[in-house]
Parts: sequence; structure tokens; C-alpha cells
Amino acid sequence: MDAPLRFAATKIQPPQGPAARSLRAALVERPVLDAALQAALLGARVVLLQAPAGFGKTTALAAQLSRLPEGTALAWVAMDEADDLPRLFACLAAALEGADLPWRIAPEALAAQIDADAAPRPRAIDELVNALAGAEAPHGVIVLDDLHRIGDGPAGQRLMQGLDALIQRLPPNWTLVLSTRVMPPLALARWRAAGELAEFDQERLRFGAEEAQALAAASGAAERAGELLERTAGWPAGLRLCLAALGTRGLSAQRAGALMDRHLFEFLASEVLDDLPPPLHEFLLRCSVLPELTATAAAAVSGDPRAAAWLDEIERRGLFATALDADERTLVLHDLFRDALQERLKRERPGAWAPLLQRAAASEPDPLRRVGLLQRAGDTAGAEAELLRAAPELLLHGASGELLRAIDAFDEGWRALSPGLQRLAGMVQFQRWEWERSARHFESAIAAAQRRAATSAGAGGQAAAAAIAAEQSLASAYLAAALYPLDRNDEAERLLAALARQAQPPQARRVALVAGLSQHFRRGEHDRMPALYREVIELLETEGALFDWWEGIPAVNWTTLPGMPPLIERYLAGALARIGAQPLPMRAELRVLLAFSHLWGGRIAQARDEMALAEEEMKWLAVTGEGEIGVLLFRLIEGAVSGRADEVRERLARMLAREDGAGEVRRRLWQHQVAIYGVRMNDVLGADDALLAHWAALLKENPIADARADNGRAIAVRARHAAAQGRWDDAAALFGALLPRLPRMDVMGHATELQLRAAHALLRCGRLDEAAIALIVAIERMQRDDLRGNALLAGVPVLRALADADWGGRLDATARAELRALAEQAQALRGEAGAPASADAAASTAASAAADVGPLSAREREVLEMIAAGDSNKLIARALDISPHTVKRHVANILDKLGLASRGQAAAWLHANGA
Repeated sequence: MDAPLRFAATKIQPPQGPAARSLRAALVERPVLDAALQAALLGARVVLLQAPAGFGKTTALAAQLSRLPEGTALAWVAMDEADDLPRLFACLAAALEGADLPWRIAPEALAAQIDADAAPRPRAIDELVNALAGAEAPHGVIVLDDLHRIGDGPAGQRLMQGLDALIQRLPPNWTLVLSTRVMPPLALARWRAAGELAEFDQERLRFGAEEAQALAAASGAAERAGELLERTAGWPAGLRLCLAALGTRGLSAQRAGALMDRHLFEFLASEVLDDLPPPLHEFLLRCSVLPELTATAAAAVSGDPRAAAWLDEIERRGLFATALDADERTLVLHDLFRDALQERLKRERPGAWAPLLQRAAASEPDPLRRVGLLQRAGDTAGAEAELLRAAPELLLHGASGELLRAIDAFDEGWRALSPGLQRLAGMVQFQRWEWERSARHFESAIAAAQRRAATSAGAGGQAAAAAIAAEQSLASAYLAAALYPLDRNDEAERLLAALARQAQPPQARRVALVAGLSQHFRRGEHDRMPALYREVIELLETEGALFDWWEGIPAVNWTTLPGMPPLIERYLAGALARIGAQPLPMRAELRVLLAFSHLWGGRIAQARDEMALAEEEMKWLAVTGEGEIGVLLFRLIEGAVSGRADEVRERLARMLAREDGAGEVRRRLWQHQVAIYGVRMNDVLGADDALLAHWAALLKENPIADARADNGRAIAVRARHAAAQGRWDDAAALFGALLPRLPRMDVMGHATELQLRAAHALLRCGRLDEAAIALIVAIERMQRDDLRGNALLAGVPVLRALADADWGGRLDATARAELRALAEQAQALRGEAGAPASADAAASTAASAAADVGPLSAREREVLEMIAAGDSNKLIARALDISPHTVKRHVANILDKLGLASRGQAAAWLHANGA
């Protein structure tokens, strides 16, 4: 399944060149204007067409774009009021699809992240510029039509800032064309002074005497040309309408040319409309509510099965419609003509306006445009229902910014009183890790549901009451989830207890279960988690959509809890089967979980391979947040067990220095979390006591300096420090005190690791019986849950000492063999001399060797060969039976791995390296 359509396909289709008929005036040759515009399209950095409505800007552009040299790349975007920078970026990326740009990050992911990028020049603009620079086309033209539609609010200002940044860095073989009725608020003076701005204003676009004469002659009114030119001042729309009115009603030029503005257009359009056959007149009135006219949509809205024939007739008569170069025949009515039609529709058939808009919404493929059409129809409740229905799919694809703007488009009073919209706003902020905002929206949703229940008691029947109760339950469950990262856990537990006493719909029950799992994890009640998570999976398997599966993804730090590994494997199997090949951030998060599953199973080579794939996907999809933290933790743990001390310590330092602008409280919490791994990973690496003490000092409470801290983590830090100093009696006592607590500390392999360290400390003290008991517990757990990787965190010295000890019959042969295998694997991972090569280490070495011989995978090599043969992304996708998105990702991998910038360079590399 592809990403949801967030804008109409026709939005990025250019008008057909010579056939474009936004005005019939286009049929008149205008050699001076045509030559100047053609030269500008091929030589200027920016081309600005700025003139009022009806001056033929789109028509002139369409005519010249069709005459550009073969091989010129072209992207056309028709702007509208809903556009902002993320939406414009997404449209541009789609419009440039045919140019096969060498994107290094998925453009859909870049568009989704623009809202969260506060930089004056968002990363997405830099990536777009780099992709344009790597294009193979000798020249490219990007057209932004109707730029005047962009508002002057914050979203509009951000869009204009993005355009300024794009213009500033635009590669020299690309031209940006801006078509607008008003001067845009852009920094164009610099480019005007540098001679890189070509301007076409109304003086250059208006008709001269010769052009007016030719147009009038083509209409059989050559003798009236001078009079009409004087009356209309060369306004192309006025000339065309006057000629049409003269031809149909014998209207006098004196009457026709009184004004050159919208009123003239509406007056003359009425003359033209009144002369149309009644069925065509009715068809146009009804279809004026559509943004674009296709036979399918027009038939659905007008109820006229002759829609295709009427579209032909509209073109034949030259009725101010532009034909787009789309897969399905599509016409766009000129703004002035559509406005005139809509005014007449509202005046003559006021009761038809809302139903026609509702029909238009029903035929609209873009969910957000459907919402907008319903709002224009005055169907606010229907618009809300449509937005809530479409939201999960949009969230799944990273459209959080678009959803927030759609929510803000509702009336403020309606929004405040809507449980559904408040809950959706909370879900969006939750996805963005904006916990405070998220919680406030969920609280507002609960209050709105309570108000609605109180004011509508008895109204609407049981179904309405049940819907309100379900919305309140769902908002309460989400609030409980949002309160956990805010450390408002008492409130969360009260909410969850209240929900448990109620009958909950499946979605609310699932969200509440996940929120409850977080609370059990916090309290160390790990034994209660498997049964609850099993219920989550059963609910997902019964009726969960893909978004629901994403919400139910287990946290990375649940992966080693008793009873959880098989459930996580079950979850992964179900989620991967449903996601398929969809390019979603969720895929990267699933791969991270798979990598941890292999890591804890001791399958280090497989874990590395899976994490490499996850990182590729995360880079391509620009994934941040939970997935990014999962990668950081994996790299710390895998690096530590592999003995790469410098790398681990550098990662820790980078993590500690990371700034997220979230304030001092969040910064301290982050420092504490990093310090936990700083102590633990340095202990795995065999660090001395001073380095352990350094990281312990960064914890919220320094357990080395303050022995009063008696929680399990504090005792573990003191035990590690004592062992590093060789104080084995102290270490044995401290580790021994932890043994009863380990079931509540079994996070990220902690319990097994500490069990083994306790056995080692006891061994060093000569207390073999106690050491053997601790070992047996650890080995049984590893074997039962396939968690041998946990033991690697004890480090080589501990594992080697335990494997080499004379246990005098205290351990059976199986346990001793297990210890020897673990010690050998730990040594092999570190490449220590004398360590037998384990199968896992051998596989890792073989994989590294293969990577050195050829960095590309077999499929990437196949794609490279087709690039060298001159095949486009579409041809490659068709030949290999994969999606174009997958092809783009393969191209990005090829360029990254070979250190190249374009498809041409990749083809040359292949020829130079034995193609």
C-alpha cells in the first residue's frame, strides 16, 4: 500500500502546451513575449510573472514549457490556500518524480519533518537542492502557479522563507518560475540587481495593437479590434469575453468595455453563459464546486452521465478551462470563470450549494481535501468524522503537521467542545513527544466528553450515549499513557483503575493495557506484564489496523523481561506480515526490535545485520525519537560486548552532550539515563574504578559518594565499583544483597549479568557453593528464554574466570559447557588471541570480508546495472517488480556506499569497475 494521497494528483500536472485554453487568446502568436519568456526559462535563476487575473500567465507559460528542449526536467505545482512548506515540499517531490532525482533521504520523510525543524533553512531544502544538483537533466524548470493564494500568516511566512532559501541555493541549471497576481514577499531585489531575475508584469503580458487585431480577426470582428483594445486596455480576459459576447449577443463594445475588472468579467461571463445550451449551462453550474473536472468526478457531482462529452464541449467552445497533462482527462476552470459560476449557483440555486459540495467530497481521493469540502458545505460534524477516520493512516505516514493544521481549520468554539478533535490533537502531540501539550489535549477531550454527556442526556438514544462514553474512555486511556513520561504516575494509575472498573471498547482497552504495562514496568512488577501484553496482541490480531499495531509496539527495554521474548516474537511476526514492504518509520522500529532479539539470543552477527538494515531505513525515512534511541542503545551494548571501547565512550559522550531544548528538568533526566549506561558499559569494557565513579557522579543520586541510597540500581553501582577496586568481600556482599531484587531489575539483560557478577565475586571470595547456586539460576534462565546474549554483558574476565574455575561437581557438564561457550564467544567477539572462533564470530568476519570485496548487495548491483543501461526508476521498478519508492532507496544506498552524487557518476563507476 502506498502512502496516502495528501494532495490531488492534478495539483502537480502542468497544463497541456499548445492545447491549453485558460483563455483562447493563447491561440494568437505573440512572438516578442514568447521569445523573451523562452529565453528566461532557459537562462534566468527566477522568472516572475506578476499580473492581475485574466492576463494569461498560465497560458503563456504552458505554451513555452511545451517548446523547451527535449530532456528538460519540468515540475509544475498549482498552489492553493491550504499549502504550507511541508505540503509544497511534498508536491515538489512528487512533481519531480520523472526527473529521477538522486534523493539520499525519502522526500516523504523530509516533508513530514519540516514542522519539527525550527532552522531558518530546513534540512529538507538542503536535501532538495542536493537532489536537484545531482539530476541528469541538462536543465530543469520548477513552476509554482498561483503563488498569490498563499496567506500571510505564520505558515505562509514559513513557506516564503523556504522559497527564499531554495532560490539562494538553486543549482545553476535550474530555473524557478513564480506565477502570481501580487508581488510575493520574497527577497528578489538581490537577484534583480544581479540580472538573474526575469520579470513579466501586466505591461508585458497585455495585448498590443497587432495582437488584438489578430485575435479579433480570428473571431470575425477585425473591425472592432481598436475599439475593444482601447476599452479593455489590452486585458486578455476582457478581450476574449468581449469578442465572445459580441459573437453571441451582438453586445456593443461601448457596453462591453466599461470596466477592466472582476465586475466586467462577471457581466460578460453572464452573457456567454446565458447563450449556452441549458444542459451544458446546468453542468457547469453544478461542477463549479469541483477543484478539477474529470469525467468521473463531474458525473458524480452533476448526476449527468454525459460528463465526458460536456468536457469535450467545454474545450471546443474555449470556455476558460485549462487542460492538464494528467493520466485521466482533467480540466481546471479559470478562477474568474469558476467564481462567476459559483456566484450564479448560490444566487439561483441556494439549496444546491451544500449538497453539491458534499457530493464533491464523496468523490475526492485526498482525505484532507475531503475535510475541506465538507467544511465549505457547512457539514462540520461530517468534516470532523472524516478527519478522525483518516487520521490513523495519516499519522502512520508521518503527516502530523498536516493533521494539526486540519484541526486548526475548525472553528475555535467547535474545536474546544469536540472530544474527538481534542483527543486527535493529543495523539499528534504524543507522536511528537510533546508530552505536556499531549496531556492537556487529552484532559480537554475528557472534559468535552463529560460536558457533552451532561448536555445531551437522553438525546440521541443509547447509541449516542455509548459513543460519548467510548470517546471519554479512549481519551482517558491516552492521558494515562501521556502522564507516564511526565512522571505523573499517581494520576495515571488512578485513571487506569477507573477504566478497569468500566466496560471499555477494544481500542480504549488496548491503549489502557499499554499504559498499564508502562506502570507495571516502572514498579518492577515484571511478572504481571506477559499476561497483559498477551491480551494486547490478541486484540491486535482480532481487529487491529496497522496504526494500532504501531501503537502497541513493545518498548526496547521490555525485550529481556521474563516471559516477554516469545510474545515480542509473536508481535513482530504479526506486525511484519501486515506492514509488508511499505516504506514507513514503523518498519525501522520493527527492525530495531528484531536486532535486539538477535542480540539477546547471542546471535551477534545477525543482530548487526538487522541493525544495519534498520539504520539504512531510518536514514532513508529520517526516523527520530524512540527508534533513534533504540539504535543508540544497541550500538552501546553491541560495541561494549565486542570490546570497542573508544567507540562506546565516544557515543556516550555524544549522547551526554545532546541538546533537545527541553529545559533543565528534561536535561537532567536525560543525563541520568545516559549515566546508567555509562556505568554499565564501562564495566562491561573492564574500566577502572575512577571511570566508573565519574559516570556514577552523573546519576541523580551518586551512590558511591552517598551510601544512603539503597535502591537496586544504587547498590549495583556500589557493587561494580567495589569489584573494580578488588574489594571482593564488599562486592560479594553487595551483589548478594541484590539477588532477591533481581526479578524487579531484569531490564536489558541486567538480571543475568548481575547474577553472573555475583557468582564471580563469590568465587573470588572462595564461596563456591553460593557462587554455584547463583550460576545455576542464571544458566537456567538463559537456556529457558534463549537469552545467552545477556551473559556477554558480564564481560570477558568474569566469564573466563567462571568457565575456568574448578567447581568440584557443583555444576553439571551442561552448565560447564555453557560457561565455556559463553567465554569463548565473548573472547572471539573482542578478537582476543587464543579464543576459538565461534560460528557467530566467523559469520561476522565473513560478512565483513564480503562487504570489503563488494559494498553493494546483489539487488543494488542489479539496480546499478539498469541505471548504467539508461533505465529510469519507473522502468527499473517494472522490470524488477518492486515499487518506485524501493528503487529510490536502492539508488540512495548505491550512491552512499560508493560515495557518489548522481546516477551518471554511478554508471561511470560501474563501467570503470568491470561492468
